[in-house]
Amino acid sequence: MSPIEQVLAAAKSIAINGHTPSLALIKSRLGSRFPMPVLIQGLQQFKSLPKSEWQNLPELNDIPPLESPSDELASPIAQLQQQVDTMQQLINQLNNRVNELEQQVNQHLPTTSPKAE
Repeated sequence: MSPIEQVLAAAKSIAINGHTPSLALIKSRLGSRFPMPVLIQGLQQFKSLPKSEWQNLPELNDIPPLESPSDELASPIAQLQQQVDTMQQLINQLNNRVNELEQQVNQHLPTTSPKAE
């Protein structure tokens, strides 16, 4: 089903429930997965249709449900967490290496005694 058809189906559902379809109502039904120009175009098409043609429009329940935001964000968040963990390990390794190098430098530097004036 095309994005326009989904917008038309949402508008049909809103109109059947006794409300006048609007961008806000359609967006609340469909979520934010469609760009505004698609919503506007779909709403304009719906408003130009006579009621007799509404029956040819798909039903809203034919539209696949939205994934919950937590599902959509879970994978990217997990990936980011893994990247942070990896970077933290690298930072720790670098800090250890810097400490080792500082110790090596300190061991090879001659100790200087304070100058007697």
